[in-house]
Amino acid sequence: MQGINFKRVALMMGAVVLSVSSFATEVEETPSADGAKNENVIPTVQIGTSKIRFMGYGQGAYTATWQDDQTSNAMEVQRFILMADAQINDKISFWLMYDIANSKLHEYYAQYAFSPALKVRVGQYKQPFTLESLLPPTVISNIGMDESVSYMAGIGADDPCFGFGRVGRDVGIMLTGDAAMCDGKPLLNYSIGVFNGAGMNQKENNNQKDVIGMLNVMPFKNTKFSTSFILGTAKAQADSRYGKFVTGDNYKRNRFALGAEHKNSVVNLRSEAMWGNDGGVKSMGWYANAEFHLCKRLDLVANYDYLKRNMDVDDSYTNNYIAGLQYWVYRQCCIRSQYVRKEPKLSASTDMWVTQFQIAF
Repeated sequence: MQGINFKRVALMMGAVVLSVSSFATEVEETPSADGAKNENVIPTVQIGTSKIRFMGYGQGAYTATWQDDQTSNAMEVQRFILMADAQINDKISFWLMYDIANSKLHEYYAQYAFSPALKVRVGQYKQPFTLESLLPPTVISNIGMDESVSYMAGIGADDPCFGFGRVGRDVGIMLTGDAAMCDGKPLLNYSIGVFNGAGMNQKENNNQKDVIGMLNVMPFKNTKFSTSFILGTAKAQADSRYGKFVTGDNYKRNRFALGAEHKNSVVNLRSEAMWGNDGGVKSMGWYANAEFHLCKRLDLVANYDYLKRNMDVDDSYTNNYIAGLQYWVYRQCCIRSQYVRKEPKLSASTDMWVTQFQIAF
């Protein structure tokens, strides 16, 4: 295993601290009205008895990469999202989410609320699996989603058998709600639904459906314990690298996750462990994320991520490390700059420095 180049990391961290500090001097002259960094004023349009809220955000990044004495760098628009939330009446609502940068419709669903404890959602939306997958990119402190979550939840390009561009979303029907209220706050939150299992913007490709559920318990203030699962059958988009099935086969795709989250004025902590079974190939992953609040606008981010794609193959694992800073310019607008090291067992390690600018409204 190749060691981390600490000299390079120290030099880059020092440069980022200097650049963020000089930028902070300029923006502190015009602080937000309430000093909050994760709140946003959402414009609302009243049409008859319906209320429509419009939201959006954009994220762009510069990435420098080093691997086997080769270097590369690139600037990209990662995503540019527009969202609309229509409250038809006190029971019926509709949600729409579109990614302009990648020309993809992410979410469209209607929801009927019988009560806060029972809501029915129909359409395409995020599957209730893992805490991190349900978080919007605007509040995840690490610029890229953890590889373990991306693989287990079917979000990125980490699982060619499941297919690319699924983004952890699917068409389905779900029951969700808050229960066991105490002093006006829920102690339990649940979601249980039936989904196609084919992924975002994909037609059903077999006659099987996925059952996906999540239960969150909030026994203490700012603390959450979570468990979630996926029980399903997928149609293979590529041959199994371990010889268990080939392209076009239907194979079992089950997932199980346990997680916890705690937030306070000093630090935000979140960690999850996940287990998978793909046609007999058992996998495991976990991550731990810490966000230390150095001052009102500046956070230190540390993240470790581990994924083993086959528990029966010793060298099928990857270690990922992230360290960096995020500075909140105004409400949900921020700059993140992070060092990322990826250490797959079977290929060369990769070092990256990623700087992201985020603007949201």
